[in-house]
Amino acid sequence: MSLFEQLIGTQTGLVAAFLLTALLVVLTGIRLSIYGDALGDRTGLGSGLVGLIFLAAVTSLPELVVSLTSVLQNADPHQGADLAVGNMLGSNVFNLLILALMALLAPHYFKPKNLKKPHTAEILYGLILLLLFSAAFWGAGKLPLVPWLECSILTLLLPIAYAFILRREHQNQKMAKIEEKPEEEQALAHLSPLRFYTVLSLLCALIIIGGILLSILGSRMALPAAQGGFALEASLIGTLFLAVSTSLPELVISFSSIRLGFLDMAVGNVLGSNIFNLLIIFVSDIAMRKTDLLQTASSKHGASVGLILLLTLLSILLLRTKTKKKTLTVAAIMLIAYVVSFIFFE
Repeated sequence: MSLFEQLIGTQTGLVAAFLLTALLVVLTGIRLSIYGDALGDRTGLGSGLVGLIFLAAVTSLPELVVSLTSVLQNADPHQGADLAVGNMLGSNVFNLLILALMALLAPHYFKPKNLKKPHTAEILYGLILLLLFSAAFWGAGKLPLVPWLECSILTLLLPIAYAFILRREHQNQKMAKIEEKPEEEQALAHLSPLRFYTVLSLLCALIIIGGILLSILGSRMALPAAQGGFALEASLIGTLFLAVSTSLPELVISFSSIRLGFLDMAVGNVLGSNIFNLLIIFVSDIAMRKTDLLQTASSKHGASVGLILLLTLLSILLLRTKTKKKTLTVAAIMLIAYVVSFIFFE
């Protein structure tokens, strides 16, 4: 048994390892937010698009790893499918809650009226992919699997739609750059490309490793007390604790971004992560081989889909509020909806 396994073999060690890993993610996330904004300046993409695509993909990789691990290493295909789907949906629910938490906990920084754009397009993209996922979920088993890929044909539409979204956003950014005024150069803009991208890559690697470690530690919370866990229920692990653990990078980077004045980056990161997370279903479906992932998963996940839809619609209102009172009101409603959902559905 390795030293790490011995450390997390007790409840005290498990909590200590979780807190230390969380601290690593927090410190790395702060630096990555700064480098993310500099990347937007250096590439001309802008902080909003960097958050939507680059940071969203980086912070969503832990969710991808957890879902793939659940499918590939779980002896029970039903449990593996439930953890994979529950992790993705739970993460998307919590990601939307991040918008509410930023409004409630950092009202001096989270001011929707200061957004350069209302991010309506990103929310619409998320709704389109959620609709595709819903069609695949409720239509699971009713259509033949795609040859060679062995996944649902409706699931295959997810990466196709995502590619279309990236192409459209790139075109919109190219058009916007014509009217865009150059921003003030930052200190990082003077770094050599080799040094800048080396540091950026290291920060991304630390965030990914930290997120994966958090997910591993989070899953161990489900073990019996005799094995060093807390005997948490599997359903809670899949849709709440594990999802929150893998979403900690998004939480940290979002709060770091708004404190640094990069509100559009924070919002783009949250919405982009939700879009990217839906691709996890496609990858997990392929990894499951010869079985429809969504047909194997429990129908109880439909409640999470409904909650994501509700929080998405409330997010539209949140990002369009003009006064602090309205912002806090909508954010409070989102938090209440989140809490109530777990009281009645878990």
